[in-house]
Amino acid sequence: IGANATMFSIVDRLLLRPPEQVPHADQIRRITVARMLQSGLSDPWDAISFAAFLDMRDQTSSYLQVAAQTEQTMSLGLGAEARPARAVLASGQYFPMLGTRPYLGRFFAETEDRPPDGTPVVVLSHEFWRSAFGGRREILGEPVRLNGRIFEVIGVAPRGFTGVNLNPIDVWVPVYSAARYEYGDEWATNRGYQMFNAFVRLKPGVNEALAAEDAKRAYQGGHEENRRYERLAVPYLGSLIAARTPGASVGSEGQVAAWLLGVAGIVLLIACANVANLVLARGFRRRAEIALRLAIGVSRPRLLRMLLAESLVMAIAGAGVGLMIAKWGGQLLRSTLLPDTSWDIVGPDWRLLLLTVGLTTLAAIIGGLLPLLRATRTDVAAALHGGNRQVGGAPLRLRTGLLLVQTTLCTALLVGAGLFLRSLDRVNGLDLGVELDRVLLVSVDLKAIGLSEEEQLRFYQEAQRRVTVVPGVEAAGSSYCAPFLCNAGSPIRVPGVDSIPRLDGGGPYFFYVTPGALEAYGARLVRGRLFNEGDRAGSQPVAVITERMARVIWPGQDPIGKCYYADSEDPVCREVIGVVADLHRQAIIEPPFMLHFTLVDQQASVTAPSHLVVRTAAGRSPESLTDVIRRELQAIRPDLPYMQIRPYEEVVSPHLRSWRLGAMMFALFAGLSLVMAAVGLYGVLSYLVTQRTAELGVRAALGATPSQLVQMIVRSGLAAALAGVLLGLLLVVLVGNRLANLLFETSPREPLVLLAAGAVILTVALLASLIPGWRATRVDPISALRAE
Repeated sequence: IGANATMFSIVDRLLLRPPEQVPHADQIRRITVARMLQSGLSDPWDAISFAAFLDMRDQTSSYLQVAAQTEQTMSLGLGAEARPARAVLASGQYFPMLGTRPYLGRFFAETEDRPPDGTPVVVLSHEFWRSAFGGRREILGEPVRLNGRIFEVIGVAPRGFTGVNLNPIDVWVPVYSAARYEYGDEWATNRGYQMFNAFVRLKPGVNEALAAEDAKRAYQGGHEENRRYERLAVPYLGSLIAARTPGASVGSEGQVAAWLLGVAGIVLLIACANVANLVLARGFRRRAEIALRLAIGVSRPRLLRMLLAESLVMAIAGAGVGLMIAKWGGQLLRSTLLPDTSWDIVGPDWRLLLLTVGLTTLAAIIGGLLPLLRATRTDVAAALHGGNRQVGGAPLRLRTGLLLVQTTLCTALLVGAGLFLRSLDRVNGLDLGVELDRVLLVSVDLKAIGLSEEEQLRFYQEAQRRVTVVPGVEAAGSSYCAPFLCNAGSPIRVPGVDSIPRLDGGGPYFFYVTPGALEAYGARLVRGRLFNEGDRAGSQPVAVITERMARVIWPGQDPIGKCYYADSEDPVCREVIGVVADLHRQAIIEPPFMLHFTLVDQQASVTAPSHLVVRTAAGRSPESLTDVIRRELQAIRPDLPYMQIRPYEEVVSPHLRSWRLGAMMFALFAGLSLVMAAVGLYGVLSYLVTQRTAELGVRAALGATPSQLVQMIVRSGLAAALAGVLLGLLLVVLVGNRLANLLFETSPREPLVLLAAGAVILTVALLASLIPGWRATRVDPISALRAE
């Protein structure tokens, strides 16, 4: 019951419950877009450009409101007092679309989100208002500094409100008031800047199919200039609940959680089967008592109600402990595996309470009703005359059937755990093209203090110089964007090549770096060399490319010494000096793409880095250098905004979360079910030995050796376990394909996993059978025969 309550609270938050404080959420749709690839339409994705959002806002008629948002971390304050604030940059129709009422003050209106710069106002989340500003009601009208600019606080959101997604948010600002300062002058017009999520509220009575067609027409009309590719992109309308919308950028946690809720239900069935077996044994021991009650006139329905009440009391006791497990264990599980999800739910969670009551009643009925029905059918005369032996027959078949159910389901859970552990092992062993274990990623929003691109570049150059000589630092460099965070793409031109093949993953994509950055990332050099200090502004423009880009553009040739134009406006042909192993750009599973690296200070126009990349020496943890690096950078400029310093593993970790969640929880539930199956088998065999005492005594008197008696009991246990294993493997074969899309490079019918699960079950069955078998050898033949 505790496991089911815990998993239901997660599934309810991710898949069933709409975002908190959003009324009529069923009328709001999330826009996702599938793009045309060589292999057909891609999987949908929910990131679009602001220009595409404007097309859908201004050229559709099916929606009451159309809103867009993007999320980023902003800096609250300056210098040593600066702290991070998770911000939503939202369009003017955002709050009217959601229909949320402010807790304090007001939300910003559409008139405050107008080009070019909007109105610098900010809405605080309820939790951030209390933690950062002490819950002062006088905060309204006061100025706060976000990314170096002054914003006026105009409102506080209600408790639990996180907007359209479930990750905790601190502040909301009008998109026009901040985007130009964060993303540059082209943020609203460049259709390559696909970093916004779009949402619509349908007009009453509007047909969903017609509304989707309206969005498609507007979206494709805005991409007419690129007929070969974007014009064929197809927008879809999905649920506001992100985990229920294919392509929403939230990972597969929701799907995994739904599976785990089913697994928790299976564990409950195993527990009920176990309890039913125990109740059967207890009922058989109470045959004389039940017969006496029936003999003195107690009706069978009244007797059944009494016995069912006993079962219900046991289930209620279990539910009490289960709710404690759900509360404390659930908090630990959520904070460990889903730390980026807000779990603040306003008011009592009646849904969880009703589920627990329902599960308690169900457990009492399943675990007690069938055995109790058998108990009320006691033969009064036989029971009162002391007939207390019943070997074989319906009771034994029932107990064996319950044991078979346990073993079958336990085998299926063990296979599921093995598949997820296998997937997680393969994900952890995947070559991402960069090394994660000793890398720190440092980012500072220098635009917040008004630095130009040239000044930002000089800051990162000085920061790299200072950090490189810090003891414990192996390599350092700067980078514009970083794998798994952001990237940019641009068409390239290659002398002598008429057309560049288009890969399903798009591109070519690029990163601007400084010498030392690729070493800091841990990029693996395959051919040639990496950038060095001799590669600078004014020298021969050079580039490093990935293996896939080399194969696609120069198949069968050595790319070293070749040259290409890095974009359509590039005035010089850049010489390829090195080839590195393919990198992952933004996801663990992604279609093939081309990627290349060029130097920051060899661009036609200055583009400042966005990150400082630091690799620590062997034996030094990245966290141990955080304070040192912070001091070195603050020594350059004491007025820096909040400085985000985090291990690179934290950047990649959310992409691994679904496999980790599945592996940990499947393993936990499988282990729990294995224990229950072992206890169930032990209980059945122990009871069987007790019931067959006379038979065992006769066998011993006739010359059966102790080893023969042990083998007889062990064979019974192994036979039941083997039947359960075969049925469990058959169940996996039948339903395994439904799990395939949650696994990584692992077949749901992987032979090694299937064999291992069967071997574990049979081993546990052997151990559980040995103790009853040993007890069988302790039967005294004389006592057993005298009892007859």
